[in-house]
Amino acid sequence: MIRLEHVTKEFAPGRGIFDVSFTVESGTIFGFIGPNGSGKSTTLRHLMGLMASDEGKATIGGFDCWNQSKEVKQLVGYLPGEISLPGDMTGADMLHLMQQLHRSDPARQQRLLKRFPFETKTKIRKMSKGMKQKLAIVGCFMKDAPVYLLDEPTSGLDPLMQERFLEWLELEKRAGKAILMSSHHFPEMEKACDRAALIKDGRIIVEADIHELVRSSRREYTVVFRSEAEAAQFAVRIGVEPKREEVRFQTDERLTLNQVIAHLTHYDVQLIRPSADDLEQVFLHYYGEGETS
Repeated sequence: MIRLEHVTKEFAPGRGIFDVSFTVESGTIFGFIGPNGSGKSTTLRHLMGLMASDEGKATIGGFDCWNQSKEVKQLVGYLPGEISLPGDMTGADMLHLMQQLHRSDPARQQRLLKRFPFETKTKIRKMSKGMKQKLAIVGCFMKDAPVYLLDEPTSGLDPLMQERFLEWLELEKRAGKAILMSSHHFPEMEKACDRAALIKDGRIIVEADIHELVRSSRREYTVVFRSEAEAAQFAVRIGVEPKREEVRFQTDERLTLNQVIAHLTHYDVQLIRPSADDLEQVFLHYYGEGETS
């Protein structure tokens, strides 16, 4: 449903996106991960027909995102990373306008407002960041589009609203929607996405099944020993520095967990604590490997 084929857009030497390719099928959620300035928003703007590429092609539903942008926009619900709405309008005014533009189902709007409640009579300029984000989410999804492009969708939401948002995404996925979501919030990406791509300096450095990405990354562990002497001895064996009775280390293809366990049988271990097995470790793993300078 969403397809980018070798898309390049160079703003200045080394700045832009370069040879970006991936596909998002209907009924799947695709995660797009990278730091600020890595090219995530630029990629989404190409898909919305807001930019023309220097090379390559972006299509949604078979329509060219630049040359057939009108048809593309009819298929897409878009949530930009920076919410900019008329400050003198109330939330209710804005939703009414969106409903008229998209001819959306009022019952769907009410379901969304029940899930993401806020005071609709408040003027937008007086809204908190979280309220504006909920207004933007309701406005985006009330369109009931087959494709959604979401740029940092949970920014400003509290943990409860973040969880409700993920539950809503799952419902949309089951309904066969194709969803592309960029985010810095790693736990939500791991929960929600089927596949993900990591982008750095405008280039995709890895794309894979989300669980394969997590499994292929380094895992970090902390082992607590009974004494500082034992911690120091163990640290020498695996080539790291101890911190009093604790030793922190990462497993990878050079140091496997089985090798560590074999070493630990010689010591009086009080505790083994794994780090969170989430995309943040994947991010650090791949970005660290990508450094060449």
